[in-house]
Amino acid sequence: MAVDDSFAARIPAELRQAALDAAAVLQVRRSEVVARLERGESCGATVVAAGSNADLNRWMRDDCVRWRDLLSVKPAGFVPQLQISLPQNRRLIADGLQMISLFSIEATGPESRCLLAGEEVGEYRLGVCPVQMKVIDRRYVLLNGPCENEESSIMEVTAPDCLDAAWRYWHAALAASIPAEEGVPTGLSRLTPRQRQVVALLTVDTRDEAIAETLDISVRTVRSDIADLMDALGVRSRFAAGIRVKELLRDL
Repeated sequence: MAVDDSFAARIPAELRQAALDAAAVLQVRRSEVVARLERGESCGATVVAAGSNADLNRWMRDDCVRWRDLLSVKPAGFVPQLQISLPQNRRLIADGLQMISLFSIEATGPESRCLLAGEEVGEYRLGVCPVQMKVIDRRYVLLNGPCENEESSIMEVTAPDCLDAAWRYWHAALAASIPAEEGVPTGLSRLTPRQRQVVALLTVDTRDEAIAETLDISVRTVRSDIADLMDALGVRSRFAAGIRVKELLRDL
C-alpha cells in the first residue's frame, strides 16, 4: 500500500530514518540468534510455538493471559485481524494488562485506522514499524523464529544483544509514531469514534452481528448507529452509505 505523502509527512524524516536504522540492527541480531538456534547452540532464545499461522495465533491467544505489560510492533493492521484482536485486547486490559501497540503507517489502511482510533482502552499508534515484535513484561521479546518445512515459528529471546536491539527499536519506533486518532480521514471527522468504527466495518461488508461482536455492543445498537450514520451522510440506504464512506475514507 502506498503511503500518502501528506500523511507520511507527519513523521519527521530524521525520526523515520532512526526507526528504520534500529529495525535493521534488530534484524541482524535476530538473524544471529536464529543461526545459533539452528546450530543447536545455547543463545538465550527458545522456540515457543511453531506451525501454521492459525497454530501461532492459537499459542499467542493462550499465552497472552499471563502477560502484565505488552509493547507491540506490527508491520500491518488489517480489518479481519483487528476484528479478532481488539475484543481480546479489551478483555486483557480489563484484567490488568498495560499495552501500547504500534502499527505501520504505510500498511494500515483508513478502515483499520478508524477501528484503532475508536478504541477507548489501550494505546494505539501509527508509525514506522518494519519489524514485528512483542516485548513482554519488559523482560523478553517475542520475534519470528527459524522456519522449518515452510512453517513459521515464534521465539522467546532474552539474549542481551538482541534484547538491547529490541529496546532501541521500540524507543525509535515509538518516537516515530503518532496517535491512531490522528490517522482518521478528515472526511469522517464529524462522526463519533464508534460511528467511524461501524462504517469501517461496513466497508468490508461485515454483518450487523459481527459488528456487534467486534465492538462489544448490541445488534440493536449497531442498527441504531447505522440509521444515524445514513442521516449524517445524507443517504437512504446502507449501500449508498458504503459508497459515500469509501469516498470519504480516501480523504486523509
